[in-house]
Amino acid sequence: MLLQRILTAIPLAILAVWAILHQPTEMLMYALLLVSFIAGWEWAQLAGIRAVPLRLANAAVITLLVYLAYHYILHTHWLHYLLLVTNIWWCLVMLRMAMKPPAPASEQFSAFKLLIALITIIPPVLSLLRVHEIGDGPYWLLYMVSLVWIADIGAYFSGRKFGRVKLAPHLSPGKTREGLYGALLLTSLYAVAASRFFGLTPVQIFWLWVVTVFATLISVAGDLFISLLKRERGIKDTGAILPGHGGVLDRIDSITSSAPFFLFMLEFILSHE
Repeated sequence: MLLQRILTAIPLAILAVWAILHQPTEMLMYALLLVSFIAGWEWAQLAGIRAVPLRLANAAVITLLVYLAYHYILHTHWLHYLLLVTNIWWCLVMLRMAMKPPAPASEQFSAFKLLIALITIIPPVLSLLRVHEIGDGPYWLLYMVSLVWIADIGAYFSGRKFGRVKLAPHLSPGKTREGLYGALLLTSLYAVAASRFFGLTPVQIFWLWVVTVFATLISVAGDLFISLLKRERGIKDTGAILPGHGGVLDRIDSITSSAPFFLFMLEFILSHE
């Protein structure tokens, strides 16, 4: 299973790095439209939609809204408010997951779950595109995306070696607090190393570390939230398009929560010398 995950992850990572560093933002947008379409297709299943035409319709609507948001929201002050609302939403999600276990698995359709796809898919896509445009945008975007990869690596190996206490047994039995500590340690070291690459001042280094720590924590919330939705639907993976990983939502779950927060704080970091 691990070998299959690695064999799938390596070409995906190479493709992502190439696209981020060598393609303009508009081309990246078209690639993310494809991701949005697949995510919309998978999300329809999480909401209880089984009919193929309706799942395709949901995927098409999500993709169209991402396209419209790119042209009419990305470069306006409305993006700031959207990010603010999105980050508040994720705070509420974390509170909900901490206080209430998942509902019993059900195949019943949920309009609420269908609607929250809008705040779970669209803002992170806009965040990725906006980061790509800011200053050394491609490198900042690579840092933001690779931060999730680094956190996953730290959590995996730390959890396997030292894992004892379950982080959220009712949502993801495999995750441990020790794994989270490993993720935080590795991403903290990564932040210090990246700050030298970006030539940040001591104040900026401190804030990058703070934002990195919180982004790592929030990325776990995205992972656990998709796990919650899968449990309430009674499925193991959101899809099967990525061997060893499952669906697209299984792969981008951490980015859905961390990307809006990272963009929200990036301009703050760059403005403090």
